[in-house]
Amino acid sequence: MKMIIASFLLAALPASAQMVSPAKPRAAETPCATCGVVTTVRAKSTQGRTPASQDAPSGLVATVPLGSGGGKPRVGPSQKLGREAVVSDTDWDVVVKLGEGRYQVVTVDTRGDWQVGDKVRIEDGRLVRR
Repeated sequence: MKMIIASFLLAALPASAQMVSPAKPRAAETPCATCGVVTTVRAKSTQGRTPASQDAPSGLVATVPLGSGGGKPRVGPSQKLGREAVVSDTDWDVVVKLGEGRYQVVTVDTRGDWQVGDKVRIEDGRLVRR
């Protein structure tokens, strides 16, 4: 009788050991190195003169000011007379605080709808919402 009980216990032992398995530790999630939160959105304006292109065809241009204080008429090549125009361009700097505490500035062409507190990821120099 003792042999039967001992055999029964030995046979039951591996089954009970298989039923209770230790919990496997979860793999730690790797933090996103380019993920962060928008902290600042600011406009950056640049002004400059349009460069004259030597490849563009040139022609003779005459400007005749109209009105009482217009100045004197001017004649010259088309590449030279238009260079007085000042071109203004506005870019936007979006400052992102990354997960590890450092900051990165991403310059975008348009303001878009980026707001302080937006959760973003930086991909190839562009901002992507998370």
